[in-house]
Amino acid sequence: MNDIQPTNGQAPQMDPNLAGRVMNLYGRVDEVLNELKVPEDERKQVEQNLMEAIAADLMVRLGAKMNDDQKDRLSELTQNMTVEPNLADVAMFFRDSFKPEDLLQDLGDATESVLDSFIKEMGK
Repeated sequence: MNDIQPTNGQAPQMDPNLAGRVMNLYGRVDEVLNELKVPEDERKQVEQNLMEAIAADLMVRLGAKMNDDQKDRLSELTQNMTVEPNLADVAMFFRDSFKPEDLLQDLGDATESVLDSFIKEMGK
């Protein structure tokens, strides 16, 4: 578990540099799609594919940091899910399991990794 203190319903304070990095990276998605001249009719699907790839990369990164107890709790949480997971429960699990700075760092790293791979693949 992390050592975040309750904030009476308010979001914990974030490192503005980490938050800015993530926001800039997400802004790069549009720039990359423009630079690669992705057709407008394909843009939404490409953006969705990128977001799914970022989510998968993030899950791998976070999964590597989880201990066995956390993995068991996540497994129990997702075991009862049908087609659509309860994203609020999953998000709460990760907020309770990791520091916000660690989540932002991993999200930034995952986003950067996926964008770099996408750019390399599209450049071939």
